[in-house]
Amino acid sequence: MKKFELYWRELNIGSIVETNWDMRSSGDISFKFDYLAELSENQHLADYIKFSIEDSILLGEGVEDDDLISAQAEEEKKFLDLIVDTATDWYLINENGEKK
Repeated sequence: MKKFELYWRELNIGSIVETNWDMRSSGDISFKFDYLAELSENQHLADYIKFSIEDSILLGEGVEDDDLISAQAEEEKKFLDLIVDTATDWYLINENGEKK
């Protein structure tokens, strides 16, 4: 297992522990902040992370409701500035301290 620290700009979002299962690379994030419950200094970023957590839960539960999927896709558009990262705002620091 590999461990990374996930950053957005200088903000440490959390730790990612990569696990390899079912022939795919996947991992779990341990957040430094309770994005589902607490207010944040950067509310737009917190809202995006909250949306991502909720979306992952729905995917994990195998939700196939077309209206819900469509609503999630529409909601995701609010965060395109964070998703389409051309300025390398998002990055990982590996166990050796190397920035990826």
